[in-house]
Order: sequence, then structure tokens, then C-alpha cells
Amino acid sequence: MLPGPLDPGRGRTARRWCADLVMGARFAVTGGREGWIRTALTALGVGLGVAVLLLAAAVPHVLNAAMDRQRARTVVPAVAGSGPSDRTLLTVSADGAYRDQALRGRLLQAEGRHAPVPPGLSRLPGPGELAVSPALSALLASPEGDLLRDRFPHLRITATIHDAGLTHPGELLFYQGSDALLGPGDGVERITAFGGDGAPFRAGPLVVLIIVVSCVALLAPVAVFIATAVRFGGERRDRRLAALRLVGADRATTRRIAAGEALAGALFGLLTGAAVFLSCRVPLTGISLFGIGVFPSDVVPDPVLTGGIALAVPLCSAGVTLLTMRRVTVEPLGVTRAAPSIRRRLWWRLLLPAAGAALLLPQAIGGLSGGDAGNAQVIVGVSLLLLGVAALLPWLVDAAVALLAGLGFGGQSWQLALRRLQLTRSTAGRSVSGITVAVAGALAVQLLLTGSQDLDQPTGRPAWTEVHLQDGAVPVARIPQLSARLRAITGVREAHTVVLGYADSVRHQRALAHPAHRDDDPEPYPVTVADCATLRHLARIRDCSGGDVFLARDPEGGSLLPRPGERLALDPVGSRDDHRSPAVWSVPTTARGTTVINDSLAPRYTGPGLLATPEAMPPALLRHPGSAVLLRLDPRAPDAIEHVRNTAAAASPRIDVAAYDTDGSTDLVDATRRGLTACAAAVLLLIGCGLLISALEQLRERARTLSALDALGTPRAVLGRSVLWQTAVPVALGLALALGCGLGLGSLLLHMARRPLRADWWGILTLTGTGAAVVLGVTALSLPLLWRLMRPDGLRTE
Repeated sequence: MLPGPLDPGRGRTARRWCADLVMGARFAVTGGREGWIRTALTALGVGLGVAVLLLAAAVPHVLNAAMDRQRARTVVPAVAGSGPSDRTLLTVSADGAYRDQALRGRLLQAEGRHAPVPPGLSRLPGPGELAVSPALSALLASPEGDLLRDRFPHLRITATIHDAGLTHPGELLFYQGSDALLGPGDGVERITAFGGDGAPFRAGPLVVLIIVVSCVALLAPVAVFIATAVRFGGERRDRRLAALRLVGADRATTRRIAAGEALAGALFGLLTGAAVFLSCRVPLTGISLFGIGVFPSDVVPDPVLTGGIALAVPLCSAGVTLLTMRRVTVEPLGVTRAAPSIRRRLWWRLLLPAAGAALLLPQAIGGLSGGDAGNAQVIVGVSLLLLGVAALLPWLVDAAVALLAGLGFGGQSWQLALRRLQLTRSTAGRSVSGITVAVAGALAVQLLLTGSQDLDQPTGRPAWTEVHLQDGAVPVARIPQLSARLRAITGVREAHTVVLGYADSVRHQRALAHPAHRDDDPEPYPVTVADCATLRHLARIRDCSGGDVFLARDPEGGSLLPRPGERLALDPVGSRDDHRSPAVWSVPTTARGTTVINDSLAPRYTGPGLLATPEAMPPALLRHPGSAVLLRLDPRAPDAIEHVRNTAAAASPRIDVAAYDTDGSTDLVDATRRGLTACAAAVLLLIGCGLLISALEQLRERARTLSALDALGTPRAVLGRSVLWQTAVPVALGLALALGCGLGLGSLLLHMARRPLRADWWGILTLTGTGAAVVLGVTALSLPLLWRLMRPDGLRTE
């Protein structure tokens, strides 16, 4: 059967819809000064939200570009056992730090004319030459880099590393030419190329949960904010629609015209958001988080996500307007908005958080489940819980305002604020719902981050700076000289030298050489060689002198220790690698037992084992020991750490210097928490801008009322305080709701991750304090317009 002709009724309906939407768009741009102000406010509000969404859409490309730059610097080792060739290069890492900034570097020594060149360079630096990044070059040339210049003596800068070899513009990176690398081993690698594939990043379930919840917590308030921005200027729009009803338009037509007006504002908002996004690309070049930075060319939104934003924002604006107009009856003589409002229903508002909790409950019972399905379940569940907070707030504001108004206490400013909240009940809760969602989500993620820290991580540990000597960086015989130079640095209070190795019983080594060996291969004995002052930090030792030996056991038991008089083979594996027989040493019969002091020094140097003074066991007997000098620095000498790094670098570029904090907290978790707090504060400021726009728009709507109050002699201070109360009451209720919901959601997420609840009250205070500061800022910025509108001239009409 052939299809019939197109239904003419459908065509007329489509044309009528288009005509009404176009008419609404014309009202948005041809409504005179008031129309342009209303459209500009909507475009500004929507544009700020769109800019945030575009930045979020650019995150995948930013991360991929940063990972590609990092992989381009990955070295490709030569085949094991292969010798030097015309295309090989010897290199060793020389990473360090300078005043809390990471300093990346490598020593390079070509073994042929066609040796590989790192990305960002056109040739390899020769001996005595240095290639540096632009940021490192600027730092070395500035007064702030005086101490850093001492780390590169007798070196001249001959090249600048281009962007292709950097992970971000502010990276401190250098390549130093050398002729002192003897061959592979002791940290030196022979490579054939730069740009290996590298190990792919695979996040665990807990990390995925933190990332997913953080994205939802930061983007959900933006969606609420955009939905609020498209409703600016509602009262003036309703009066204009009433005039259209007077000339014969029906209710459906007025709704479509209102949707067209909101659609025009959303389209202008898309353009505004694109302009804001483009203007923010250059300032982002100064941001670096976890060693991953941003180049302006990398900040490119994903095309699919960008298309979704461009389609969703106008549809959201039209849908929100149509949904709002269903509750407003526009008649020829006015609107029913001034009539008594219908009581808000609570049951459907509770369904949203209940549905979100139901989605998260299976993982809370059975544990985190990976995969796309599990992540989608978490995203939808957390989104419903946060959007449920936004849905509950208007009902809570109505109930609280009705209760406060019924009590009848307060001065004139308080009563004016409550009355205005009753008349604009929809606007009051809607304008602060974004703040509520942002604070609730940020609190949940902050609880998740705090609970995800390692519970076994020591706290309250003294602050030590560890100068770790990689195997072969400095001969064992020269370690005391290096320790003396470090101890002489101004700002060094204590210096303790530790030499680490291990030993095995001679009997077990002989059994290993027997063909019929069936031993259980017990763990080797840890060996620590240090002077008495250092050993007292490692174990509970009262009397100690040169030549003493101690057998330190763990207070909780389970320590395997050698017996007094037992013969030990020192560093048997390292000796075999050198094709030498291990040194044999006997445990003195006078060796005394003791218990270790956990976490007294840096973590790797505490534990049960054999403790010996240098007089009892010369460190040279250990073929490949691990060595370190542990320093306690004067906190009043902040540059002491830089002098330590310079002294270590002068001894060998393969010496690492690391500082341990007094509270034992991890830098990664602290940086993540600070980054989250900064992002949440930025979202709160964004919502504060929307709250300010809404407050200014409401003041303009009340211009005649304010003029009448001024004419009647109402003091300006009373009206100023009323504006403060009008903003503070919904925000205070929203923050209280956000605090409860955020703690509840965070507890549920921690239960899913099988982590304990540990609240970061300073972080919570920071977020709630930022929300309160937004209220004060909005009030202060609203006062100039309030004073200008409070003039009798505002009563004039034509």
C-alpha cells in the first residue's frame, strides 16, 4: 500500500510552533532596554555554566595529550646483553626538587653518531652542556634561582627544550650531557629510542569511585545553575504574556512564546560560554596537578560532548520554561502567581534520593564492582541523590519560612524578608539549590578522600630528610666524608648515617649449592650498620659502644633472627653478581637482644634485624649495600634543604633527597583534597554569580515597591538588612541540608569502599564558610542597586 499524503494538520502544527518560538525569540531581542537586560542576564548565567561544561568536555583530550607527551619521553631499553652501537645511548635519571617544585632531569651520553635524541631537542647536549625547559631557564636567570644555579656548576645552557618534550609549560626539565657514564648498571640504562608505549594507567575501584563521584559532584550543580539561569526575568515575562492573552493568544501559544524567549537566551548563552571558554584557555597554562599540566592547544572539547552540550542546553531551557509555565495560569488581566500557592508535595521529592540510594545499595552490600555497568550505576545513583537535595530544598524553604512567619518575632527587616520569601517562594529555593548541590557533593568526595588514606600510615613521626644513595652512587668508603659535609651545612641539626644490607647463614648457602637441596628457603636477615647514636633511634638501647651488636626483634613477635655465634654470609647475591665469594662474618656471642622502635626514623630504616656498629661489621663487607644519611633540619632555615640537595648533587647526580612530613600524610591525597576544595570553591563562586544576577533581577522587579517604601520613610538600613535576610535564610537552610546529605552520601560511599568514616572538619568548615561568604558578597554587591532604586522618581509612570 502506497503511503498517503502528509497530514496537513501536522504541518500546520509545526508551522504554528515555529512561528510562536520565533515570536518569543523576537521578544527577547526587540523588547527594548528591559528586554535586552533580561536576555543579557540569561545569556550570562547560561554562558558561565556552558563554559564550565566545555572545560569538562576538554578534560579527556587534555589527559590524552599529557599522557602522549609523557610517553614520548619514555626510554626504550636495549636488548638485554647487547653492547654499544652507533644507535645507542647511555642515560640515568637525575630527578630532584627545588622549593616544593619537581625537577626532572637526565644525564645523556651518546655511544654513536646516530644515538636517539629526546623529544623537544634537535641534538644531544655534549659533555658540560645543558638543555633546559623555558620555565627552568627563566628560574635560573631570576634571583629566586640563585641556589639552583649552584646545582649546575661549570655547565653552560646550549639549547631550550620545545613544547613537544614537555608535559606542561611550567615543567622544570633538563638534559645534561656527560662522558662519565661507564656502562649499564647501578641505575644507568642503555637505550635505543625515546617514545615507548609505557604501562597503561589502570585505576583501582576506589580511585574510579573517587573520580566518578568528583565529576558528578562538580557538574551536577552546573546543570542546576543553567536550569535556574533560563528562568531569569519571569515576572516581567508573565506580564507581557498576559498582554498577549488580552489580544487573543491562547494559553498554549503563550507557553510556546515563553519557550522561544528562553531558547533565544540559551542560544546567546552558548555563544557567551564559548567566548568565556576561549578566554580561559591561556590562563590554564599555569595549572599543574600531579605532574600533568595544560597547554592551550590541548584544551580542546570532545566533539561528541560539545555537540551534546550544544543540543542539551537549548532543549533544557525550552523544557524548563514549558514545565514552569504549566504551573502558571496566564489570563488577559494578569497571572495567578499572586494567588495563594499550592502546597508543595513532599513524596516525589523523596523518591529521587531514595532511588539513588537504592542504586548504590547493592554495591554497599556486595562491595565495589568495576566495569562500565558498575560505574554507570554509581553515576546515576550519586546524581539522583544530589538532584534530590535540589528537589528537597524548595519544600524545606517553604516549611521553614511558614514556621518562622507564624512565630511572629523579629524586626521590620526580618518581617520584610520573610514576606518577600513567601511571595517569591519558587525563586528563593531555586536560586540557592546550586550551592546546596555543590556543597553536598564536595563534602561527600572529601569524606571519601579522607577515608581512603592508608590506615597503617604512621602519624606523629619526627620530620627527617633522607639523602638516599643509590647502589654505586658513592663508594662505601666515602660515605663518612659525605655525611660530614652534610652535617656541616647551616641548618642541619642532626645527621645519621645508615648502611643497609642482608645476610644469610653459611649453612643455608652451602645447602643451596647442593644438588639435592630441599630447604624451605627462609627469609634472609636484615642488617643495619650505624653508630650508637643512630642505633638508639632504631631500637631500645641503653648502653652502646664501638664493637657492639644487637639482635632487634619486633615487639609484636614473629621476628626471625640469627643466633649468637652463628656464621653469616654477607650479601651473597651481590657477591655472586660480582663473581666473588661473599664475606663470612660471625655473630658475636656478646650480641644483646632488644626491641625495635617503629617509625622512629624514615620508614624503610626501621624494623627487626641485626644491628651492628661499624667497628663490629665494617660496611665494606657488604658488596652492594643501601646507604643513606638521615638529617634533621632546622625549620627556621627553609633553604637548608636546598643546600643539602646541592651538596648531594655535587657528590653524584644519582643521590635522591626526600623529606618526610611530621604528620605522615601523603602528598597525593592532600593535593587531591586541595584541588577538590578549589574546584568546589570555584563552582560556589560560579553559583554566587548566578545568585547575584538573580538578586539584581529581583530588585529591578521590585523597583516600584522599593520607591514606595522610600517615599513612606522606610530607612535604607532596614531594606539593606532585609536583602541580607532574604538571601541568608535560604542559604542557611541549604547549607544545613547539604551538610546532612553530604555526610550521609559520603558515609554510604565509604561503606561501599569498605573504609572507615573520618571527617575532615577543617575542609567542611572551608566549604560551608565559602558558602556563607557567597551570601555576604551577594548582599554587598546588591546594595548599590538597592540604594539607586530607592528614589521617589521610581513612582513615576506614563
